[in-house]
Order: sequence, then C-alpha cells, then structure tokens
Amino acid sequence: MLPTEPLEISPEIRARIGSDLPPDSLELGREPRTEHRFYGPYYEQRSGRYRFRLAFPVWAERVQPSRTDANVPDRASLFGGLYYNRRSAERADDVLFPIFWDLKNRITDDHTTIVGPFVHREAPDENDNWLAPLFFTGRRKGGGYTIVPPLLTYLNNDAEGGFNLVGPLFCSWKGGPSCDARTAEDIDFGVAPFYFYGQNVESKYEVIPPLLHYYRYSERDLSWVNVWGPYYRRHTPTRDALHVFPFYYSLWGPRERHTTLFPFFHYGHDEESSLLVNPLFLLRRGAEGDSTFVTWGYARHRGRTSLDMITPLFWRYRDPDVGLDQTMLFPFFYSRTSPRESSFAVFPFYGRFERFGISDTTWVTPLVRHSSSLRGWSTSIYPLVHFGRNAADTHTVIAPFFWDFASPDSRTTIALPLFFRFADRDSVSQLVGNVYYHESKVYGGRDWEIHVFPLFSYGETPDGHWWNVLYGLAGYTRRGAMTQVRTLYIPITLSGGD
Repeated sequence: MLPTEPLEISPEIRARIGSDLPPDSLELGREPRTEHRFYGPYYEQRSGRYRFRLAFPVWAERVQPSRTDANVPDRASLFGGLYYNRRSAERADDVLFPIFWDLKNRITDDHTTIVGPFVHREAPDENDNWLAPLFFTGRRKGGGYTIVPPLLTYLNNDAEGGFNLVGPLFCSWKGGPSCDARTAEDIDFGVAPFYFYGQNVESKYEVIPPLLHYYRYSERDLSWVNVWGPYYRRHTPTRDALHVFPFYYSLWGPRERHTTLFPFFHYGHDEESSLLVNPLFLLRRGAEGDSTFVTWGYARHRGRTSLDMITPLFWRYRDPDVGLDQTMLFPFFYSRTSPRESSFAVFPFYGRFERFGISDTTWVTPLVRHSSSLRGWSTSIYPLVHFGRNAADTHTVIAPFFWDFASPDSRTTIALPLFFRFADRDSVSQLVGNVYYHESKVYGGRDWEIHVFPLFSYGETPDGHWWNVLYGLAGYTRRGAMTQVRTLYIPITLSGGD
C-alpha cells in the first residue's frame, strides 16, 4: 500500500540531508496579506509578524521571528550605511564599516571580533588570532596552526600529524604530537635543497645533494644503500656491492665474488663457474664444464658445442647434439652439414645447398644456377636464359627474344619480333607477322576474327559473319536478318535494317 504522502521526508532523514539554502535568507512570519506604506523617503512593509522599514538613506530595519525561537524577535538594523546591528535568538552582531565587526553565534557559541587588521575568534575548543597580513595563529582540539608570511613560516598540527615550514626548513609527520623522529610513525624533514631525511615503520632515507649523498634502509629485508659521490655501497640478504665509479666495481655473496678494475681486468667466480677478462684475453669456465678462451685473432669454445675462430676469416662450429658441422674460410670456402642438410661452396666457382628431401640448389660460377624442390625445378644462365616449373606453372625465357609463361588458366608466349600469343580460359589473341587472330567465348558460341594487315579481314559470330578489303573499301556483313555491304567505305544496308 502506498503511503499517504509519498514525498514526505522524516525529520531524521531531513536532518541528515540538510540544505544548501542559507538559513538567514528566509523571510519568517509572513502571512498572505502584505501592507505597503510610502511617506516620501519613508517606506514600510508589514505581513503578519514580518516588518521591514526604510528611511532612506539614514536607516533601515527588518524584524521577524527568530528561526529557532519564534517568541524572540529577529531584528536587523542599518544606520547611515555604516553601522549594522542584529539581535535574535541565534545572532548578536555589531558592525561598524569598515573597521569593526563583532559577530556572535548564540547557537554554536562562536564569537568573532575584527578591528582593522586584527581578528579574534572564540569557539568551543577553538580560537583564532590574526594580524593580517603579518601573523595568523589558531588552536583546534588536538592541534593548531601558525602562519607568519614575512618569515616564510607555516606550522600546522592535529591529532594525526602535521606539517611545519620555516623558510627552507620543513617537517611533515604522521602518528605523533610533534615533529619528533622518536614518536612519529612517518616523518620527513630537512633543509631544502641541502638536506632531506625521512623514515617510517618499514624504511628510512637520507639525501644530501651538495655532497652527492643518498642513503636508504629497508626494515622489511634489512637491505640498505649508501652513496657518497663516486662511492656506492649496497647490502641485501643475498648480495653485497661496493663500487667506486667509474673504475672499481665489486659484488659478493655466499660462495661468489665479482671484481672489476676498469679498464684493466674483471674477475668473477661462484661455486661452478668463473670469468676473467683483461685487455689481452677472456677466459671463462661454465657450470657444465664448458670453457671459452678469446684473444686477439683467436677464439676457442668447448662444451656441448665447440667453436674455433682464427682471425675474423676462419670459423669452425660443431654441435654434436644435432650433428651439425659448419666451416667457413671467408670469402672463399663454406661448408655446413647436418642430418637435415648439406651445403658446400667454393667461392666464386661452385656451390651446392641441399635440404634433404626438400630442396637442392647448385651454382656453377655466379651465372649458372639449378634448383629443385618439392614443387618443381628451375634453371638459370644469368642474365639471359631461364627455365623452370613450379607445380603446374612453367616459364621459359631466352632473353631478349623468347618468353613463355604458362599456368592452368593462361599462357603467354612472345617470340620477337614475329610471334605474340596470349591465351586464357575465355579468349585467345595471336599475332604472326602481319596476321592477327582473335577468338573469344560469347553468348551462344564463339566469336573469332582474322586480319591480314592491311589487305583483308574476316570474322564470324554466332549469328553471322563479315569480311573487309582494305578496312572497308569493299566489305560485307550479315548479322541475323540484317545484311550490309560496304563500297568505298560507305555502308549500305540491304535487308533487315531498322
């Protein structure tokens, strides 16, 4: 069942929602009937318990019931545009523009006094004292604030923390009554831009920019970093580091050590491997028994794979796991063998590259190449002769005289300078010397024609035929019931014309 008043709001909900309408803007005590009186500069308005009177420009007064106690009148008066006075159950205000304000809220017991630049405010558990724009201070329950702009000073604190700024000095904290590293849970302070320090329950840090100093400590894993200029020191549960940039670097941990003195040497080792590097050579031993040696002009690696390099020109690589053996003497010789392939080349005379069962390519000098694969084969004698097949497609080229390209759907053949033929599933065009032939599929049959340039041409269509001598000097056309002759290039219709 619907309520009697669907839009009615209970007092509890109304108090929670509140309103953004200023309560002092309401006119209280009015009735439907309003009286107006004018006597020259005097004006009066009455409506029930609401009254407004004006004696321009020396006096104005508004009287209505108080908002919280209707038995107490709410009177507001303005005298000469300079003195304002208000008395009600909620307010007691006196203002002498522009030098004096005395404002009192009788409900909240909030009392504010302003005399020129001086401001004093009192409220339960609160007070403020200002001397604008030089000094501002105030007290709140559990804290307060002080602002002194000429001294670049800002102090603010409450029960949860605070922030202080005095010139370049600053302090921000949480979880304590004051800026004290012994009591605050989270604190940052310093002298900008020279010194910065901070700490919380998990970490702490320190920064001194002029000395290039940075320090950080983590309570979580007991790790820390300490930097002083080129000096760098770091500690973690698993590894330590000591560096002096840019020449000395050192890392160590359980059963491992790595040291670099740049550019003279680097040495590092752990339980299973080691590495030594200097300007003359590199020597490395791996965890699986592999070893690597590199020096100027020679390199050697032994492990699951092996590599030999003599100067940048000779390379020998082997991988027994996959049966791979590769040798190169640049730029003359190349060989690569494995269970999948065999490649051999003697530059620039001969080369054969075979993928077993997939492809095989042979070069004889850079000019002759023969290749075969699962789809076909091709042979080339560069740059003039090319033969080959790719699945159902073939090509033959003997440049610059003969070209032939064929596929299941089309074929193009050119034999310069006398023969041209272009064929696909729908048409054929062919030129032999001065004889041209064209044939195509059309609705109802074939359409073909032949020309012996420039003397004679003849053609047939599904519904007729035609011929010409010298392109119309004499000619004849029959198309269905239509018959036409040409004499001296003039067409004459004999029958069937519209």
